[in-house]
Amino acid sequence: MSLEKQRRGQVGVNVVEGIVLRDWGARWQQIDSVNDDGVDGLIFLESGGGPTGQIIFVQVKCTKASPNQSGYVVVPVKSERLKMNMERWRRVVGAAILVHVEPTTLRACWVNLRDQRAFTNTQIKVPSENHFNANSRRKMAELCGTVHLDMMLREVATRASDFPYLIEREHIQTAARKYYRQTQRSQVFFKGSSRHVHFTREGWHHITRYKRPRLTQLQSFHLLGAVRRIIETATEGDLIEVVPKKGDPIEYVYLSAVVSFPFRASSVVKVVLRRRQDQTGVASYSFHTVYEPRRRRNMIGLKKFGE
Repeated sequence: MSLEKQRRGQVGVNVVEGIVLRDWGARWQQIDSVNDDGVDGLIFLESGGGPTGQIIFVQVKCTKASPNQSGYVVVPVKSERLKMNMERWRRVVGAAILVHVEPTTLRACWVNLRDQRAFTNTQIKVPSENHFNANSRRKMAELCGTVHLDMMLREVATRASDFPYLIEREHIQTAARKYYRQTQRSQVFFKGSSRHVHFTREGWHHITRYKRPRLTQLQSFHLLGAVRRIIETATEGDLIEVVPKKGDPIEYVYLSAVVSFPFRASSVVKVVLRRRQDQTGVASYSFHTVYEPRRRRNMIGLKKFGE
């Protein structure tokens, strides 16, 4: 590599580092060129003075290329090297981006390296409208997915005995309804509390309402067996309030957990309860719904793979 190319490369890295440190309030860790595996540096996002756990792997290119008629800055890469780097970018846990810096104007734009539309056999296409600046931090955080949040959730292990209704010969909705009624009769208490959660007709009607997609209804039926353990392993103080529309009272609370199943892969499960308070301020709770908030997302929590 020539000295001029090295200097230009460092200019690009300096621009990215400056935006990360100054405008994002995040940390930048440069990677030595001898260890460059398609990544020039790492961005560690922070919030409130502490790390969020979100990591962005960054490849920096500093060239005099201008946007073409389609609005893309084209970065040429040798076919074999591009194929090798694409595999590396797919393996990292976090976001992977390329930032192109124009060495004269120091304008920077970025592209998601997990987006297959960004590649040809020998090129990476960087949308010039994707400005890498103070305003792009939020989008970068979204590209990291939800893994950093899921790792902080408590873990709940279920057993085959929690799902007796799934092996009944009756239709799953009929069997799930009977199980739901049994749960109400047996009562479900918060951990270390005498306060229990009611399983009312209102909750059943909510998860089976006509306008709810049928596949989503079936998902809730499969998850009903995990609800008891999620509630019984949590205290009332673990409940998180659902922020209502402006001016409305807080009516719903929820519990989230990473649940392991004996018959399928683990997933994040959310149980929503309706909270009512009497005139003395004493709260009562009733089951509202159960679902997987990460449905229609990929392994790291993005809505569409590669986007």
